Amino acid sequence: MGYDHLFEQHDRALLSDWLQETGELYVDLHRPHSGGDNSSFYFTSTLAQLKEIVVSEGHPEVSITIFRQKQYAIRGIADEKLAHEALALIPEGEWFSILSLEKVPSTPWNVIGSGNTHAELQESLANLKGQSIRFGRNPFDLRSSYFEDPDDAWVANSYLHPPKITKNWLSYSPFETDPDRYRDRASW
Repeated sequence: MGYDHLFEQHDRALLSDWLQETGELYVDLHRPHSGGDNSSFYFTSTLAQLKEIVVSEGHPEVSITIFRQKQYAIRGIADEKLAHEALALIPEGEWFSILSLEKVPSTPWNVIGSGNTHAELQESLANLKGQSIRFGRNPFDLRSSYFEDPDDAWVANSYLHPPKITKNWLSYSPFETDPDRYRDRASW
């Protein structure tokens, strides 16, 4: 099936600028009405990797959210230093996630630990001691909708019943002003 048609040239220009700012984008691919575990998330450092992800998606409905800010910024070997950073970042009572450090771009990441207490955090990190991880909060645990402030995320939804596509970015002024600037950067 694929969903590359959701990414117009101005969308790719915007995402290219975001990639230049942070070096990577966090992509949440949600499959509505599919039951069970219906989301996958990816870290991508190029538009080509992003295209590979959205082209290979085969579910008939999708919601794609791409976050501007770097997510899961605490990265490295699970040890006391990383635990100290994690405890300083996450207040008691707020949700956290620990992701396995994957080596293959364009493959979904796995949650290998989560919770909402410092005790759970310390236990999870102790169980993962010596492993390469990424630590942080799922951005949806912080806010449920990214349509209100599109400066934080690019969102597109494609639904079958009724057939409808919605997006939170309908244009991108730097692209509208100087499309030639993006000729090479914003192409698939």
